[in-house]
Amino acid sequence: MLVEFCKLRFIVFLLVLSGIGWSVKAQHTLEFIQNGTYNSYKPPVPKGPTSIPQTLKFFMNHNGSVDDSVRYRESVPPLSVTFSFDDQPYITVPQHITGMTFGAVSGASSSNVKSVSVINKSYYLNDSSQIIFTAHPEKNPGHGIDFSDNVGLQIFLSAKPLISSNAPKTDSSRYYYGKLRLQFSRPVDNPVISLVGLGATTNFGNSHLGFATELELQTPSLTVSKLSGSKEMLIDDTKTKILHTRTNITGNCEDGAACGSVVINGTQINNIVFSVYLRADGGPGIWGSEKVTNSGDGWHIMVSLAGQ
Repeated sequence: MLVEFCKLRFIVFLLVLSGIGWSVKAQHTLEFIQNGTYNSYKPPVPKGPTSIPQTLKFFMNHNGSVDDSVRYRESVPPLSVTFSFDDQPYITVPQHITGMTFGAVSGASSSNVKSVSVINKSYYLNDSSQIIFTAHPEKNPGHGIDFSDNVGLQIFLSAKPLISSNAPKTDSSRYYYGKLRLQFSRPVDNPVISLVGLGATTNFGNSHLGFATELELQTPSLTVSKLSGSKEMLIDDTKTKILHTRTNITGNCEDGAACGSVVINGTQINNIVFSVYLRADGGPGIWGSEKVTNSGDGWHIMVSLAGQ
């Protein structure tokens, strides 16, 4: 009897262990990482501004849905995603190359943007709660993105064309900047897109104007759902638009910027296409001046997936 009981306990143990193993596997995530050992972007990482397509490789993070005991390894089979711009209406922006670029932020000089690495960890955000971003499409909302490890692709929408045309600034003013395309190297299911810092502000004579990037999903049969994020990030009723609530827009994820993670609902996805817009909040300020033309909305995009 004792021998049989021990055998039974051993079988139960194996079943439990098997279940634990399956559960942990189900929480693996594919992420962007750049730490010298694992590099989503093959070094050296260039600086912008540039509109050349950028390709990042995914690495598997053990139990990455919570970043518990972070361990990276190669993804098998390999997976990468290429980001590119298309259909840009502003293609002759002085010093900025195009209206929408990789690797730039405001602030190098009164007329030029600041050149930064196309991928980096300089998120220019405040997220003390650390519950805004999510890595896994089905597990642990508000967890799994570690800003000490995970890198984002820097995108910048220049306001210079709007300054030149003295474009209206009402809270319904919205300007099309082109399309952002994500091309996966193999089909994927339910990718998570994390957006960091959709929002910026100008301050001339103590008069502020806020403006923020908004995205509209164009890929047929796909929808967007919010996993986690700031109150400023809004998904519309059609489940295709990532919008800003448009009240006192700033670049701070805890107070004024739209930040968070969304899942693109769908299987066997090869491409994701967004139309990209810049929307004002109707503040009393201005886009910029004839002498100060480096304003714009700089933000990061990250992609993560359940292990697949």
